[in-house]
Amino acid sequence: MQAWRVHEFGEPAETFVLDEIPEPTAADLGGMGMGLPGWIPLAPGAAPFDDWVIMQVTVAGLALPDVTMCRGTYPVPVARPYVSGQEAVGLVVDAAPRRRHLIGRRVAAVTIQPFGSLAPIAVGISTIFEVPDNMSDEDAAGYLIPAHTAYHAVVRRGAVRAGETVAVTGAAGGLGAAIVQLCVAAGARVIAIVGGEEKMAFCRSLGADAIDHSSADVAAKLRAANGGQPVQVIVDPVQGEMGAQLRAALAPDGRHVLCGHAGGLVPHDPHFYMYNHTLVGATLGSYPRSEMERIHHETNGALSELLASGRYRPTVTRCVAFDEVPAALTDLAQRRTMGRVVVRVTD
Repeated sequence: MQAWRVHEFGEPAETFVLDEIPEPTAADLGGMGMGLPGWIPLAPGAAPFDDWVIMQVTVAGLALPDVTMCRGTYPVPVARPYVSGQEAVGLVVDAAPRRRHLIGRRVAAVTIQPFGSLAPIAVGISTIFEVPDNMSDEDAAGYLIPAHTAYHAVVRRGAVRAGETVAVTGAAGGLGAAIVQLCVAAGARVIAIVGGEEKMAFCRSLGADAIDHSSADVAAKLRAANGGQPVQVIVDPVQGEMGAQLRAALAPDGRHVLCGHAGGLVPHDPHFYMYNHTLVGATLGSYPRSEMERIHHETNGALSELLASGRYRPTVTRCVAFDEVPAALTDLAQRRTMGRVVVRVTD
């Protein structure tokens, strides 16, 4: 089969190679299953091979980790060569014993390297979601990771409440758009921080107010958009210089929720001490698998209710052909996309 693999460090247009490789099988995963990489924590006594599926991929999601992995700036080392892609939807063709009831069913799953989602056959692990009949493959491929990460950041870690004002960085991206919707669903007022009128309009369509960060003092703009007042929460998948600047617009006792690092990691500064701010980390990659299963069950239940009521929707704005992957990732890296971009892998 042909798969998009990365052999060297660099930009997607330079490093992504369409290689002919064998399909992964259960034998490749250690006979009974898959030995998970060392950075995936296991609960005491848990087997490392009991939670995988092999899936025939129809649509895969594209996201910033595909870019940072090939650049070599992803926080977790990834051995090369690897098949890129962290999210896929498709039919299960084989599975570990505890997942064999899923064979023949349509699922969305998190995929890991070297058996990523940008291939006709991929390996899904741990977070596996049965796709409801009324959700398309395209929407399903752009749903799982952003929705679950946003729920963790907004509800579980950020504790966003009705009546609060929340600033969201990178709000027109796949994760940012999910964060905006969940904050709105919680009853908060959302101020989306984005670049350009088109992205501002996109965020307004999700229920947010919006400001453009591309000129002037972004913290001053945020305060002005909030009637001169500071905000109670910043939910921040960008961090970097802008994340640090925004703390000047965070109220005393405010919370700065860090759930991504598209702009680099935020440095510590005196604001936390002087204004009683709380720095909140929000990532799903550090929990024991027993806790991840509990979180996954809780999140699926809450998101299913929001989907059914229309208060949350996947924000897939573009579906590209398989041969367009490097160009689409270049657009994503250069912030020319909104919502989620997905790729049709097979029909």
